[in-house]
Amino acid sequence: MPSWKDLVATRFNALHTSTENKVMPLVEAVRTFVRPGMKINPCGLHSRPGAAMYELCRQFQGTDPRFEYIGLGLTATMLPLVHLKLIRKGIVSFAGDGYPTPGPSPVIVRALERGEIELENWTMLTICQRLMAGAMGVPFVTTRSLVGSSLGAELPHAFKEMEDPFAEGGITGVLKAYNPDISFAHAWASDPAGNAICFPPLAENAYGPLAARTGVILTAEHLVDTDFIRRHAHLGRIPSEKILSVTHIPYGSHPGGYYARGVPELIPYGNDYDFLKEHRRAQRDEEEYQRWVDKWVLGPPDHGEYVRKLGAERIEKLYSVAGPESWRLELDDFCRDNRSDEPGGAIERMVIQASREITRKMPLRRYKTALCGIGQATLATILAWHALRDRAYEFAVMAEVGIYNYDPRPADPFVFNYRNIPTATMLSDIFEILGLHMGGDTSRCLGVIGAAQVDRWGNVNSVRMGGQFVVGSGGANDVATAARETLVVAQQNRGQFVGDVEHITCPGARIGCVVTTKARFEKIGGNELILTGYMAQPDVGEEESIRRIRELVDWDLKVSSDIEEMEIPTDEELMLLRSYDPERFFIGKSAQ
Repeated sequence: MPSWKDLVATRFNALHTSTENKVMPLVEAVRTFVRPGMKINPCGLHSRPGAAMYELCRQFQGTDPRFEYIGLGLTATMLPLVHLKLIRKGIVSFAGDGYPTPGPSPVIVRALERGEIELENWTMLTICQRLMAGAMGVPFVTTRSLVGSSLGAELPHAFKEMEDPFAEGGITGVLKAYNPDISFAHAWASDPAGNAICFPPLAENAYGPLAARTGVILTAEHLVDTDFIRRHAHLGRIPSEKILSVTHIPYGSHPGGYYARGVPELIPYGNDYDFLKEHRRAQRDEEEYQRWVDKWVLGPPDHGEYVRKLGAERIEKLYSVAGPESWRLELDDFCRDNRSDEPGGAIERMVIQASREITRKMPLRRYKTALCGIGQATLATILAWHALRDRAYEFAVMAEVGIYNYDPRPADPFVFNYRNIPTATMLSDIFEILGLHMGGDTSRCLGVIGAAQVDRWGNVNSVRMGGQFVVGSGGANDVATAARETLVVAQQNRGQFVGDVEHITCPGARIGCVVTTKARFEKIGGNELILTGYMAQPDVGEEESIRRIRELVDWDLKVSSDIEEMEIPTDEELMLLRSYDPERFFIGKSAQ
């Protein structure tokens, strides 16, 4: 009979390390576990499984696998799947190009025109909620999003409005659970058994992998031992029991980057913006895009060759731009090459007027957070953040992918700028940001979003104009239906301000103000937008300004008896704005 000492020595002195070894080449993993007709989920952590998607393209090109795809978006590294006709149906919140500015993708447009793909439009939060329900094993979950929208009306198979059983007269939305067949995820590090760690912000989080019926094909920047995983167990998200295979894939999220902090072995790298721009340019012509796909997706036999094709110089640049202070050199270059006295253009004036409106609303209504969309909405919110900080009023700026209370860094206006991540006081995911901190019952959040089209009731359309698909809701519907109030920033051209939008992407009930390149519209004592302000212009009086604005509005526009001439931007406002968008992605070309 063994002694107690022997028992302790043999059973407890050493930690158990799994003997499972799921390591295999990515080509073998895809060949072994992926079958035509599957429901696939490329897990949208802040790193995306780009290498796995390219391998999917290589193995299924020229076939008709009719995959059903669920994820936050069909964009960037996901678009070759559409071009190669591998996806029968996309269940997404966004389908288009995201960088440098959000807009339609020719790849998506061509596929829709030919009937090669069906798009089912959801929102960022509701996709996460459906996957969460699938992971929980419950048939449905409730939501505040989609209620009263065209989005919800078009999804009767998986979304219902029902009476609240606990509040008489109340209405709630109900989402059907979704379980993908297989999920793909990219992690910072994994041991051979599939115990992996991922850094926040987590965006979609791991609900898709946890809901996947077959399991997860995992790629990882580093292959490590289990002791390394244990030391950083707080970063674990996907248990090894869900993992089908593990593949060591450095730069597996390219052209996306990967953030890390506090773990010396994990060195962050940034987004490859040059690559994304090249990819966007190539989409304009179908033959040119095929050449691009041949070069970067189908040409390299594996991801190792893909990385070698990128080259050491390009890879080194990704490390340098990931530095939290790397903006300083870029801003120095901008300040040296640009005049500081250049007058503001129409879009700049719009952004600054929107920022002034945010600056007024935040303390007046005691809002404590702001959730802003991509582009001009982000820039307006950032300027207001600076203005109110100077007045000792603080509020937290949030980005929907999971960045809370960040200190906005200049030189890069992209809302998911990696340099913002180290400045945040909390990193989480879409569910927490949109579902709790923006839309929670006790939250006091002002939403700021853009729009392709607005109507007299404040309803927003970003899905369909003239019968043509635009890009989808993203998180806009989530914001407009649940934030305390939402402000819209939109350029004002013919056909964009209509009596009734053809698709209610965002119901206008909580949209109280719209700021455009020409004017400010508000709801005052009613549900209809009226004109309360016009942009000051040299040698143009109030009467002529109102006439020009009315020509761009497709309804009988009411004008406030106390209409305001909105003052031109100050030089300091313009300089601060331009420091955030030096390449003028969102603020437009020079006024001169």
